[in-house]
Amino acid sequence: MTKIKDVTIEFSCPQTLDSKLHCDRCSHTVIDFTSKSERALRQEINKSKGPVCGIFKKSQLSDQFLKYAAATFIATSLAVPTLGQEVIKGDLLLKACEKMETENEEEVFFGMIVETQAEPLGGYKKFFEAIASKMNYPTGLKEKGKSFVEFTIDSLGQMKDVRLIKGFNKLADKEAVRVLSTLNYPFKPGRQRGKFVKTRLVIPIKFDPESDEKR
Repeated sequence: MTKIKDVTIEFSCPQTLDSKLHCDRCSHTVIDFTSKSERALRQEINKSKGPVCGIFKKSQLSDQFLKYAAATFIATSLAVPTLGQEVIKGDLLLKACEKMETENEEEVFFGMIVETQAEPLGGYKKFFEAIASKMNYPTGLKEKGKSFVEFTIDSLGQMKDVRLIKGFNKLADKEAVRVLSTLNYPFKPGRQRGKFVKTRLVIPIKFDPESDEKR
C-alpha cells in the first residue's frame, strides 16, 4: 500500500469536528485519510464533484502547507507588533519546518485538499510585515489569546471575504478583522487541476500584552 504523502490543504481549520466527522460550518463530510492509501485519496478526489475535506497526519502533508500552518502573527502592547514563531524569520524558515516535521508526527490537521496553495507574494514574512504596519494594539486589552481570521484568495490573487471564524476577545477580534480587511495584500492564487481557483486561508493572530519576542 502506497502511503499518502506531500498533500497540500487550503488551511488548518481551528474548528472541532463532531463524532460523525462532519463540519457544521462548511456543511462538509470530512474523510479520515490518516490510515488510507494514496490510491484511496485519488479515488475520493476523482469521484467528488466539489471540494474534498479530509483529516491528515502531519507526516502526510507537504512542506509548503506545514510552513503555512506554523505561521502566526504576534501583536504585543510593549512594542511594535512582532513576527512570531521561527518559521517566518528569514533564514530560519526551513530549519523550523524541518524541526516541526520530526516532532509530534501524529498531530492531525483537517481542511480542504488543494493542488497548489495560495501564497503571499514575497512570502509570509513580507505578508506579516504588512500586517504589522497596520496593526493597532487594542487599548485596554489585558488577556492573551488568538483570533483566527479566514479570507479567500480569488483566481486573480486578491484577498476577499475576510471574517472571524474563532475569537477570544471582542477588541482583539475586531482589530484582527479590520487589519486583514484593509490590507489588500497580493497573493499567488491557488491551483486546482492546473487552473487558478479561489481558495481559503486561515491566519491566527496572537495578542499578547506581555510578549518579549523580537524580530
